[in-house]
Amino acid sequence: MRLVGSLFFLFLLINNLFAAEAFVNKTSVVAGERVVLVLKANTSDVKFPDISDIGGYEITSTGTQERRAGINGKWTRSIEKHYTFLPLSSVDIPSFKIEVDGKEEITKPLHVEVKKADITNSPFLLEMKIKKSHVMQFEAVPLEVIFKRKETEEVKDLRFSPPKFANFWVKEGKKVQPTRENGFVVHKMNFFIFPQKAGDFKITPSRVDVGVLSPRRDMFNMLTNQLVWKSVISNEIPLHVDELKGTNLNGDFTISTSVDKNSIEQNKGINLTLKISGSGNFDDIEAYKLGIDGANIYADKPEVKSFAANQTIQGEFTQKFSISSMNDFTIPSLEIKYYDATTKKIVTKKTEPIQIHVDSTQVEKEVQIGAVKKEAPTIVRKQSDNTSIVVAFISGVLVTICIIILVYFFRKKEYVLPKFENDRELLKKMLQYRGKSQEIDKQILALEENLYSNGKNKIDKKVLKEFYVE
Repeated sequence: MRLVGSLFFLFLLINNLFAAEAFVNKTSVVAGERVVLVLKANTSDVKFPDISDIGGYEITSTGTQERRAGINGKWTRSIEKHYTFLPLSSVDIPSFKIEVDGKEEITKPLHVEVKKADITNSPFLLEMKIKKSHVMQFEAVPLEVIFKRKETEEVKDLRFSPPKFANFWVKEGKKVQPTRENGFVVHKMNFFIFPQKAGDFKITPSRVDVGVLSPRRDMFNMLTNQLVWKSVISNEIPLHVDELKGTNLNGDFTISTSVDKNSIEQNKGINLTLKISGSGNFDDIEAYKLGIDGANIYADKPEVKSFAANQTIQGEFTQKFSISSMNDFTIPSLEIKYYDATTKKIVTKKTEPIQIHVDSTQVEKEVQIGAVKKEAPTIVRKQSDNTSIVVAFISGVLVTICIIILVYFFRKKEYVLPKFENDRELLKKMLQYRGKSQEIDKQILALEENLYSNGKNKIDKKVLKEFYVE
């Protein structure tokens, strides 16, 4: 009995001496392998610290586990808090403060040795490569991610998590089919990153979660294959970005403009097309604005198409304009300014101005015709007999009926407004009636505000019908 009592006393003493402790599931791992820090307290009244990172490596998950043990009818309770992180290099884990039964306990520091993953210690490898670590702002920088797995591994699923591209625009590069090299299956993923700010940055590690079949024994001691997940972490890449002043475009671009015609009638429109092609950061090209005195200009939203080439992004920027005017006008020169990495200089390219002639002859002719004074017809009265009077009366009635029918027909046709695909097509058609009435001008202005100023004006189509003749 004395022996039992002594052992129990010793257990209580040890329990009090180690009221709180810290340990890790592994003290030596391969880079990217999961490490679990366990903080343990032998009581139910415990407050664990909030830990966001260990040695600079983010805590990816946390969990709590409770354990009970009984000795000689005496039950003890312990609570464990688990912190999972993925170290890429050896890390020193500091001491932590744990509040146990109202008292502060301090754990011992720990050390985890991290080895670089290679073919000798891991069936999986993940690395990122970049051709240069000193680049210019807005430059298209190729980034290659390479994942290797041994052919002998029975991989059932792969889940790729790219780096966190803070301060970068990202586009996917060309897709590459897996290849086999020296007993490995090799997967390659290509990206283009465009640094948006100057300074020193780090491209954070990417990760691949690998689902492999692993033989395990179940509760009946039968061997079964279970899907086990393993994480593979890549290296991180430092990147220095020089500031680009004077422009936000980096690449090699050409610019051109074209029109569908160089001569128009008054209030008719021409279509102008602006095109920019080449290679570089097309997504940073802003929409162009035209300023032409006395002209009505309607600009469409630009269309940008880009695709990955071998070492850069190629593409095309297209923007269309519709322009109408009462007088001759000139489409001004448009320009693009960009940094050329080959010459290491800012280059400016411009289009040639385009002269547009507005023909007013047709309008002047219509005005002259409208100004000619119509003379009243001369009426010659003749004597007629009764038969002639009757015939004339009947003829007059018939003519009157015909006139009424014709007037009704033409008035009905005049008021028929065809259906247009959208308000833009309606506006283009109604521009030829500008200036003929204050009402029609109000409706045209309302249409323009709806289309180009996000207006919500109600269009009175009855007014448009009075002027529109198909």
